[in-house]
Amino acid sequence: MSDRKTKKPSASDINNRLGYLLAGSSFLYVCFSLVVYAVPSLQEWRGLAFAPIRQVAMVTPPFADLAMLTHSSRCVGSLSDLFDGRVNCDPYGRLFTYPPMALWMFSALGLSSASLGWVGIALGAAVALLTGTFFFTLIPSAAVAGILLALTYLSLPFQLALERANNDLIVFLLLALLALALSSQRPRLAVAAAPLAFLSVATKILPLFGLIATQWLPAGLRSKAQLPVRNLRWGLLGGVAGLSLVLPWLGPILRNSPAPSGGILSHGLMDNQVYLDKLVNLSGAHSRVLLFGCLGIKLLFLLMGFVGAWRQEMRHRLHSFLASQANRLDGRLIAVTISLFSGTWVGSYLFTKSYDYKFIFLVPILGLTGALLSRGATGAGQRAWISLILVPILAAWFIPYLAISFGKSMGVSLELVNDFVLIPVLAGAVLATLIGLRSALRAIP
Repeated sequence: MSDRKTKKPSASDINNRLGYLLAGSSFLYVCFSLVVYAVPSLQEWRGLAFAPIRQVAMVTPPFADLAMLTHSSRCVGSLSDLFDGRVNCDPYGRLFTYPPMALWMFSALGLSSASLGWVGIALGAAVALLTGTFFFTLIPSAAVAGILLALTYLSLPFQLALERANNDLIVFLLLALLALALSSQRPRLAVAAAPLAFLSVATKILPLFGLIATQWLPAGLRSKAQLPVRNLRWGLLGGVAGLSLVLPWLGPILRNSPAPSGGILSHGLMDNQVYLDKLVNLSGAHSRVLLFGCLGIKLLFLLMGFVGAWRQEMRHRLHSFLASQANRLDGRLIAVTISLFSGTWVGSYLFTKSYDYKFIFLVPILGLTGALLSRGATGAGQRAWISLILVPILAAWFIPYLAISFGKSMGVSLELVNDFVLIPVLAGAVLATLIGLRSALRAIP
């Protein structure tokens, strides 16, 4: 009887196993953090939960943003009483800041303060699982998928979103369902586009920007292989209906919402001016000059990112990817997902001052970047995806950690590079990619 030769695993097999191991261990850490954070009897382990953001977050009771909804869903009083503070059930005494639809959903589902822990765990685990599924479905290399997924799970935005359990997690899940409905050829799923768009915008107004971005996708292409245009129109109609539900309460929502003053945990085109104002102690005309100067610098780098992405033909790399993956993946679903999520982030960057957990809406375009880089191609388009998308995303997600570690003087410098150079360049490149998706979808056979 001859000895059987044991086949040695190839380098590719080893890399794939390491990718799965890295993804699995980081996912287990996320689940561990959620459970330990939520269950009172495990309080002695809480020091190990969400360790990367320990210096900037972690409050009691847990899931602070979610607590506003769970505790207020059983408040006895009108919406006006809730927004004006005549009735207040928030455990921190904060004025109510969410659109009515978010509150009505929790009330209709019978959720209350007793539901806080398990709802926070369910939302966080669902978003983490959905992110992992998206990465490993889209990215051909398990090693690349595992590395990017672990970086996503441990990033400041993801950790912050899960620790706060902000309703952006709800919107994230609604947008994923909406992408399926908008790209579907099945009439039953297509019918769901309008109500899902309505819920997304009524829960948080920002997804309206994502819905508008989907309108850049090709119109008038009605063959079986193309995107159903009627779905996009129904989605936009549902989003406008959701907006009409938010608008009457937009004033109180904006008035009650704490605006970030700039710095480590926030970003936006109009962010950081207040932070710098305090830093250099300016007032009056000098303060306005500073404001316009900061805005001008950001717009300049945003334009550089847009022009760079366009001239480096990033859209052509996207064209070839969607065409080559048509048999393995649904190119329409990829295009709609990128448009919805990235459009939501670009809109929030351009028109709001946002806390950093808004970066979770860039998770799909990070996965797309990983898929593009996994193909092993080279060229200007490939380098542009690295320099204009991958590097700025990872820098925006991890520079705040460095800023905290290096102390105030170095921290301010790092944050200024992040907020005035890298993030505006990223916004410009993402905007160019969204516009490029219009022609990219035509490459799908």
